[in-house]
Amino acid sequence: MHINMKYYIVTIGAIFIALGIGMLVGFNFNYDQELSKQQANIINDLDSKFEDLKLTNDNLEESLSNLNSSYDKTIEFINKNSDKLLVDGLSEKNIGIISTNESNNYNNEIEETLDKANAKLSFNIVLNNNISNKEKLEEASTKLQTEFKTKQDLVKYIGECLGNEEGLTKLQTLQSIELIKINAISNDYLNCESIVLTGGSETKDEAKKLKEIDESLITSLKQQNKNIVGVQKRNTKYSYIDLYSKNKVTSIDNIDEGIGQVSLVILLNDKGITGDFGRLESAKSLLPYNK
Repeated sequence: MHINMKYYIVTIGAIFIALGIGMLVGFNFNYDQELSKQQANIINDLDSKFEDLKLTNDNLEESLSNLNSSYDKTIEFINKNSDKLLVDGLSEKNIGIISTNESNNYNNEIEETLDKANAKLSFNIVLNNNISNKEKLEEASTKLQTEFKTKQDLVKYIGECLGNEEGLTKLQTLQSIELIKINAISNDYLNCESIVLTGGSETKDEAKKLKEIDESLITSLKQQNKNIVGVQKRNTKYSYIDLYSKNKVTSIDNIDEGIGQVSLVILLNDKGITGDFGRLESAKSLLPYNK
C-alpha cells in the first residue's frame, strides 16, 4: 500500500492534538482540585470571621443595652428631681412667654416652670385664633390708626409693642378686640432678656396656618435682639422643630418633662448655646451644654 506524506502529516497532527487534549484535561483536573482547596480555605476563613463578627455584635448589643438602661435611669432621675434642679436657676432673669396657638396653649405651665426657677415674668401673652379675621384686622387698624393688611402685619406690630414704652397700651387695645390675651405683663416688660415661644399643633391645617405667624413673630423679636427659645411637648402631633431650626431658633422638644424644663433653664441662662435639644432624632443632644 502506498502511503504518501499527507498521511504522515495528518497522523502526526492527530497525535499532537491527542496529547494536547490529554494535557488540558490533566491540567483542568489538577486545577479543579487546587480550586476546591482554595474555596475550602476561603469558606473556613469566612466562617472564622463570621464568628468573630457575631461575637463583636453580641458585645455591642450588650453595651448598647447597658447604655440605654443608663440613659433611661438618667432621665428618670432628672425628671424626679427636676424641681430641686430648677430652684433659683433663673434668679433676676426677665423672661417672657408667647403662644401663637390658642388651641394648644400651655403658657401657664411654662410660667410655673419659670416661677420654680425664681425668674421674673415679663409677660405671658397668647395670640388668639381670630388673628387672621379680616373684620378684626380692620377694627384694629381703626383703633390703633395703623393699617393691618395681613396677619403678618399685625404679628410684626405685636412684636414691636414688646420693645417700646407705649406698647402696653397698644397691647391692651388688641386684647379688647380679642386678637390677643394678656395673661400677665409687668411694668418692667421692656427689660425682657429672653422669650419662650410655645409651639406644636394637633392638626395639619392648624400647623400650616400658624407657620407664617410664627415666622413673622420670630423675625420681629430677632430685630430687637431678643433671645428666643422655642419649645413643644414631647408627643406633639405636628412638630415645630423644623420651623425653629429653619429660623435659627434654639429649641426643646420635650418641655412637658422635667428634663426638658431643666434644659430650658440652662438655655435661658446661657444664650451662647444653640441647637435642638430633647428626645427627637433631630435633637443635638438630650441636654444642652457648652463646650
